[in-house]
Amino acid sequence: MTQVNARKLDFYDRQVSQLIIDKYGMNDKEAVRNFIESETYQMLLDTELEVYKLSPYVIFDMWESEKITGDPRNSRYIRE
Repeated sequence: MTQVNARKLDFYDRQVSQLIIDKYGMNDKEAVRNFIESETYQMLLDTELEVYKLSPYVIFDMWESEKITGDPRNSRYIRE
C-alpha cells in the first residue's frame, strides 16, 4: 500500500492548522489535533482519493464543512 509522503503531510499539517488558527483562534496543539482527528485527514491519507494533490485551502474547506455538516464531502469543491 502506498502512503502519502511525510513531507507532504507535514506541509498540510502546518498549512491547514494555520488556517484553523487564523479563523477559529485555536492554539497550535488544538488546531493540529482537530485536523488530524478528522475524517478529512483520513481522506488525505488515502492515496486512492488523491486529496494530497489539492490546495491546503480546499482541504481546509473540507475540514470546515466536516465540522459544520458532519461530512467533508459537503465542501463546495467536492460537490462541484
